[in-house]
Amino acid sequence: MNAGPGINEVPALIAESDPSFESLLLTDERLRAFNETVPAGILIVAVEDGRVLFSNRFFNDVLGFEGAGILGHGWRELFVDHDDRERLLVTFIEQGEVRNFELRLRRPDGRLVWGLASLSEIPIRGEDLLLFAFVDITALKEAEEEIRRLANHDSLTGLRTLRSFRDLVEEALARARRDQSEFAILFVDLDRFKPVNDTFGHEAGDFVLKEVAHRLHACVRATDTIGRIGGDEFVVLAEKVSVSLAHQIAARIVAAMERPFTLPAGEVSIGASLGIALYPRHGDGLDSLMKAADDAMYRVKRTTRGALAIAGH
Repeated sequence: MNAGPGINEVPALIAESDPSFESLLLTDERLRAFNETVPAGILIVAVEDGRVLFSNRFFNDVLGFEGAGILGHGWRELFVDHDDRERLLVTFIEQGEVRNFELRLRRPDGRLVWGLASLSEIPIRGEDLLLFAFVDITALKEAEEEIRRLANHDSLTGLRTLRSFRDLVEEALARARRDQSEFAILFVDLDRFKPVNDTFGHEAGDFVLKEVAHRLHACVRATDTIGRIGGDEFVVLAEKVSVSLAHQIAARIVAAMERPFTLPAGEVSIGASLGIALYPRHGDGLDSLMKAADDAMYRVKRTTRGALAIAGH
């Protein structure tokens, strides 16, 4: 079965046909076959004004255009980032063609489509035209993003993992050194959590941990970051804070953990012990700050529980 012409055949196909391009689009059977069978989005664009002269069925389907909806419009409006378009054209001018250029296009409904784009010239009698090929890789990009999310976030609570949290603290250190500002690390350890698992089972324990994550979010600012670094251990990174503001955030967390958790089998009360360390007064690096916050938390754990302590106090 003849599958129709490939992308590389299009210039010759067009050049040997009717010199009127618009007429060619309407009458050439091979171009119609190309329109129906090539598994990539294709645009033919006029160099002079960027007007779209042709779009194949695949491009229309992926980008959400009905019929000839894109024809006659400028291709500039398709690009999410106009810098991408400029870099695409600069690369084309420098190299004479472009292959596998990663970019995003915008559908008429506002949705974004990731793709690998290629750009080449089409020599037609007296006309300057570009062939823009686009392969949809949105599903691949979404899968990559999900892999990154799973690597950086705890699967149960959605909070940052220890590795991801440490990276964010390193970035906060760089900003604080540059801006000569302070930030705080709050180390939170749940009290009486093990009896929940032992008495009600791990499903109940998981429910409590997810509710703890919700309560932590309600206690911190939108700019703060929360991580889960152990079974019942959590950390908070709060940038640009004073000692008093860090103390306020910590007090809200302790109070929130004192409220009972309602399970199908009844209510449970756990509480939390919390330690605070601030940069630079309690440490000048990630490990020293984490240790200072951890030590402060264990002072609470060994004495009162359900309270907070600041490193060095």
